[in-house]
Amino acid sequence: MATVNSVDSYLYEEILSRDITGKTAKLRQSMGKSHSRSRILNHLLGVLFILVIFGAMAMLLYRYAEINEIKYSNFELKKEIQSLNVAVEELKYQLDSASNLKTIEHYATTQLGMQYPQPHQVVYIESGTKYALDIEKNENLGDNSPEVLGYGQPQENLVKTIIGFLWN
Repeated sequence: MATVNSVDSYLYEEILSRDITGKTAKLRQSMGKSHSRSRILNHLLGVLFILVIFGAMAMLLYRYAEINEIKYSNFELKKEIQSLNVAVEELKYQLDSASNLKTIEHYATTQLGMQYPQPHQVVYIESGTKYALDIEKNENLGDNSPEVLGYGQPQENLVKTIIGFLWN
């Protein structure tokens, strides 16, 4: 029986090893499938994470590009405003110089050929209108003199003069 026992033990170990090897192979095969699934899932999650990071970085770069474009257009507008302000100042200077009496006189005499009127070219028009000033003092001066019109003499009573204009 010693031989049977040793044979039985050998067969038992062989059967056990085959059975363990078979189960191990099946276990490895099923684990390999689930392990490859988890590997694929991990790879997909990694790729998805990389795409999300890449998308966020792309959006950040796009926003910076837009900001720089707006800054550049703002700079161009400020430059245009500055050149227009210079043009406005130049036009103001031209307007001031054109409305200067000496400039107008020079232009009229040189470019337009105008001359001051000669004494025989001046015509005075007599007006029958009497102004309500203090005419009693200035009866002998005439209607066109500056004193009768209220220029040239200091007024003694300004209120009297204003009331005279309003009522007469």
